[in-house]
Amino acid sequence: MSGTGMVAGEERNGLARRWKLVAFLGLVWAGAYYAGYGVAQADAATWRFWAADLNLLPWLGGMVLLRLYLARYDRYRAQGGDAHLWSTGQVVSFVSGLLLALALWESPLNGFVGRSMTLYTVKLMGEFEFAAPLIVLGIPFQLIDSVRLKGPWWSVLRVLHRPIVTTVALAIILALWGMTDQMALGLHNVLVFGLLPAIYLGLGMIVWMQSLRALPAFPNLQNHLRKGLYVWAMEFAMMVMGTIWFWSAMKGMNPSIGTPLLWGMTRVTDMHIAGAVMTGLSLPTMCLVSWHFWQWVSGVVGVSESEEYGDYS
Repeated sequence: MSGTGMVAGEERNGLARRWKLVAFLGLVWAGAYYAGYGVAQADAATWRFWAADLNLLPWLGGMVLLRLYLARYDRYRAQGGDAHLWSTGQVVSFVSGLLLALALWESPLNGFVGRSMTLYTVKLMGEFEFAAPLIVLGIPFQLIDSVRLKGPWWSVLRVLHRPIVTTVALAIILALWGMTDQMALGLHNVLVFGLLPAIYLGLGMIVWMQSLRALPAFPNLQNHLRKGLYVWAMEFAMMVMGTIWFWSAMKGMNPSIGTPLLWGMTRVTDMHIAGAVMTGLSLPTMCLVSWHFWQWVSGVVGVSESEEYGDYS
């Protein structure tokens, strides 16, 4: 057998072993997912769980994406690529963000969210506030050739990357999700339940990409003041909604469908905690806002001092 054939055979065997491991872990995850529904005493028949509630697409897509990411990283380092442009820290950030996104999106947690508005809030806000920035910070944007960003996928992303488009999209989602009937639809309808985490994750990634100017060839805000105001406006809408939930005394605003609720809480108490959680989970993005404003103020002060005293460096 030639050397090329031996290498190809080893690669096929290695790939087969990896996919066998992925398949085994997938079965373990599916079993844990089903067990989670049982522990939560969710109102779902066995056939309905395997036919509708168990959504394999996010996990399968996530595993394929992770495999491609790690393969490209290995190839980049094997070719002597600069570690500063694609560091180990970025790999850890991307993998952590992707696994967190999948755990919030499709996991045994879904068996409990129908009985707790707080968990439902954690599920969606976690995608926007934590999983999204971890994934974005793990992507080596400096190695992406802006000349090659063409095609239908990049065209759609270019449109969504416009700040006004993202702001309007998030405002619409928050307005609809803030209505009790729409929140209940998100819990009852399998399609809406599966799409909402993806929408929050996607919007969160676009906000962080716009803020960090990760893709210079795309529409971008040009200074820290505009970026800070943009991110603040996006986050302010969520904090307003959280405040409304926190101070509301109407139990009808809580769309939880489980009886009784988790931890023996009343619907009003559960909604108050959900409002506090929604406001508290805004901390990562608010830190980003503070950083933008600090950079802007530092620039203004620096310019003022140089104009007044002169630059003698």
